[in-house]
Order: sequence, then structure tokens, then C-alpha cells
Amino acid sequence: MSRRRQSKDAAFAEAIVGLAALGGLLWFFSPEFRTIVTWVIFIALACLAAWICYRLVKRKSQRPFEWEPPENFASKPASLTLSEQLRKIDWFQFEKLIELIYQNRGYSVQRLGGANPDGGVDLIIESGTEKFIVQCKHWRKWSVGVRHIREFLGAMADSEVTNGIFITLTGYSGDAKQLADKHGIQILNESDVIKMLEDSGLADSQEVIELFSDSRKFCPKCEKEMVLRTARLTGKQFWGCSNYPRCKFILNLE
Repeated sequence: MSRRRQSKDAAFAEAIVGLAALGGLLWFFSPEFRTIVTWVIFIALACLAAWICYRLVKRKSQRPFEWEPPENFASKPASLTLSEQLRKIDWFQFEKLIELIYQNRGYSVQRLGGANPDGGVDLIIESGTEKFIVQCKHWRKWSVGVRHIREFLGAMADSEVTNGIFITLTGYSGDAKQLADKHGIQILNESDVIKMLEDSGLADSQEVIELFSDSRKFCPKCEKEMVLRTARLTGKQFWGCSNYPRCKFILNLE
């Protein structure tokens, strides 16, 4: 079997060599043959080019439509709940969010918080018949205690305003709630803020979507934007004030 297969392979190779030799002789001695071969090659290349163009056009027509959002378009993070978005923003954005909520409810809002010496007052909200001072605590780990309510009572007395609203994320102790109720202070937590957003329709508004999409952080000491830095000795990252060295405030990277 091996010898028979070798003889077949040798015969095939001889045939190929013979055809190549014949083609070479015809190419050198027959102008008609050269013309025919040239036309065959030209037609083959033309067919190949036409096939490539067809495939490109077909592929482009089958490509799904890709919508490109306009510049400055802010999309709502679909994978995050309102609770997760509230905890993702920083203190500065939280104050702005509360400001938007009360403006939407018809109040005029004066912002005193942030880096300013507010004396325990972040916002003053007023309507035709009411006036409140508001304290915003974007705490994600600590609850409001009695001490915080007493400090807020001092801010209310200093401002000569009898109505107060204390807003936090994590809640409050039973004693703090009892003291707040005794002095007419409203204590709102995360679920209250979410309800106000949903009831007002602000949760899907462009202003709130842009606020939730803003990944910047702001320094609680000077209100300048914070930047991500890396410690030289430990290699750990942290948020540092962009106003350094005038402001040396830092935040741990969460």
C-alpha cells in the first residue's frame, strides 16, 4: 500500500510539473495564451473586489443602530436604587438635594451650610407663613443622638426661629426622637427623603439626575473640589483638597 501511494504521489507531482512547463512554454511563445491568462487574472481580481464590497455593505446594513447621546447628557444610573444614590453623593451634594426638594415644595431657600460658619444651620427655608432652619447630616454610619438635638436647639434659639428640621440618613436614637418631639423639631431620615423625592417627581428630574451623576467631592473645610491622591509611604489613596497647601483637609477613600 505504501509503494502504491508513493507512485500515485510521484505521478501527480510529474503531472503538475508537466503542466507548469507547458504553461511556461505557451507564455513565452504564444501571445494569445498570455492574453487569455491576463484576462482570467483581471476577471478574478474584479470578482474578488466586488465580493469584498458586497460583504462590507451587507455587514454595515446589519449593524444595529447605535444611539450617541448629546454632549452634557446625564443619564440616571439604572443599576442604583435611590437609597444607594443618596449614600453615594457627598455632604455638599446632599445639601443641594435638600435645597432642591424644598424649592420644589414652594419654599424660598437660603443656604448657609458648607464651609461657612453656619452655627448649626445649613438652610433657612421660608414660605408665606412658615420659617424653618434645617440641619443636614449626610451621615452613613452614625445616628443622631441627644447631644446633636441639644446643639440644634441652641442654633434655633440663636436664630430666633422656633421651627427646625433635622435631616439625616441613618436615623436617630429613641431619646433624641423624644427630645425633638418635645421641642417641635422634625427629624427626617433616608426613607423620608426618598418619599419626598418620589412624591414630588424630582427623582426623575434632570436636576436630580445630574446631581446624582456628579462624581466630584468637595472639601467640607473650604468647599474646593477634592482630588484623589496617593500617600508616598503607604501607597494608599485618599481624597485631598485641591487648595493644598492652604487647606490640608483629607478624607479617607471609601
